[in-house]
Amino acid sequence: MDILQLSHYLDNLLEINSIQDAPHALNGLQIQNRGDIKKIGVAVDFCQATIDLAIEKQCQMMFVHHGAFWSGLEPIRGQHYEKVEAMIQANLGLYSAHIPLDLHPVFGNNRSLADLIGLENLEPFGEYDGTKIGFKGSISPIPAETLGKLLEEKLGSQVKVIGQGEVKTVGLVTGGAADIVRQAIQEGLDCYITGEGANHHFHEAIEGNCILIFAGHYGTEMGGVKSIGKHLKEKFDIDHEFLHYPTGL
Repeated sequence: MDILQLSHYLDNLLEINSIQDAPHALNGLQIQNRGDIKKIGVAVDFCQATIDLAIEKQCQMMFVHHGAFWSGLEPIRGQHYEKVEAMIQANLGLYSAHIPLDLHPVFGNNRSLADLIGLENLEPFGEYDGTKIGFKGSISPIPAETLGKLLEEKLGSQVKVIGQGEVKTVGLVTGGAADIVRQAIQEGLDCYITGEGANHHFHEAIEGNCILIFAGHYGTEMGGVKSIGKHLKEKFDIDHEFLHYPTGL
């Protein structure tokens, strides 16, 4: 299967042409290559380190959550040029899916995180530009501190738990979605999980009586790319490798 055929499949699977994303974010095929795709490197971030790993692992394509182009028309120079040149020299293609990967009901980041903590009775949650991109649901009663430790063990991230008490209902949106804690408070959820946030979110959570867990931007967004890699192996027998380069954030 060549990269255009595979990209067409991914476009349809992730519905990239119908999902609203950040202004100027480019979803889909970003850098083409030549030849068949036999191995894909999946990664959270497009960066020099993951490019080097993809080349080392002899991949023909990278599938990432945070791609190369975010600002509309922009010059390719400096560090940006170095990365793009490395991709072309290695005949390495690049496909990126941001919000479409976050909200996919089967392979998305949020679904992966929900499954990781055993969230049940899932409902859409966490509105972003008019679309609910996360999930809310229920879990077996668990102390907030224990839930934080579970996330730390499963994700390999440094986890910050704000507040204490028993958790029965959870809302979650992966990545940098701390503002959505307000929606969790409004809906009366015991706990809200996201990747990272700011100082003021601490006070919002405490004053709103909602336990807030920061489980890492990188850590909470590993699941989607891994799920896509596994799916492509099962459907097309394309090998995949997780290009792990944690930021610690």
